[in-house]
Amino acid sequence: MPAWYVAACRANVKSGAIMSALSDTEIQREIGISNPLHRLKLRLAIQEMVSLTSPSAPPTSRTTLAYGDMNHEWIGNEWLPSLGLPQYRSYFMECLVDARMLDHLTKRDLRGQLKMVDSFHRKSLHCGIMALKRLNYDRIELERRREEGQNEIKDVMVWTNERVIRWVQSIGLKEYANNLLEIGVHGGLIALDELFDFNALALLLQIPTQNTQARQSLEREFNNLLAVGTDRRLDDEDEKGFRRAPSWRKKFRPKDVRGMTAGSAETLPANFRVNSTLSPSPIQPKMMQADGNVSGEQRLDSTTVRTYSC
Repeated sequence: MPAWYVAACRANVKSGAIMSALSDTEIQREIGISNPLHRLKLRLAIQEMVSLTSPSAPPTSRTTLAYGDMNHEWIGNEWLPSLGLPQYRSYFMECLVDARMLDHLTKRDLRGQLKMVDSFHRKSLHCGIMALKRLNYDRIELERRREEGQNEIKDVMVWTNERVIRWVQSIGLKEYANNLLEIGVHGGLIALDELFDFNALALLLQIPTQNTQARQSLEREFNNLLAVGTDRRLDDEDEKGFRRAPSWRKKFRPKDVRGMTAGSAETLPANFRVNSTLSPSPIQPKMMQADGNVSGEQRLDSTTVRTYSC
């Protein structure tokens, strides 16, 4: 915490018990901590110290957090870049976000204080937090497992963004690999997000849809990655392999041209359409008179009136 926070605490708070009983409003008024994430950090640190020192408190195994192994400097300088999210470093550092706070961050905190408005980046961060929780926030264990998976496909959950990029390069898609820089793709996202599939990865890699060979290769290698290095299991539909999209011509049925004689439709121009209107009763003959003494009767041969329009 900043030095002036410490000085304010010494001047206004006499014991940890008093500090733990203060509300957010009292902390802001008495100590001057206006940043809501700073207040969250202080409250969580107090709760953790109480849980570690009180004989009546339930036992906890997350003792490493109290000694700063995953402090805000580690979060900003190492953990965020490992997720492929280094662009948020300054905001996390300014708000003093440490590992204690990660599981308590709300969507409002991420969008407001930490400027993480991109929903995919928030999903990436959430998967990174889930991976830490599965490791019980053990930094040493995290680093050990990352080291073991540097040169082989195993333990994808702990892969960094840099390790995922190297895997993309190794499967023959080197020209697309750098598109994964600073977009939040890491092993935790691949291993823990059930909705993240090879199509989503192809979109992030910016592989053109017409490059079917590259997409086939990515699908094959991605499914192998899930099978070998994660606990995810492919659905039956995913195992069917790559399928070309149906031709657009098959989506449109031939027009049903009614009321036309055989062969007449082929003689019309391509941009003409036929509107057939069936008359309910025969058309009455019209009387035509010319020069005042000549009258004639014309009867239509068909009961169908055809109109042609372009």
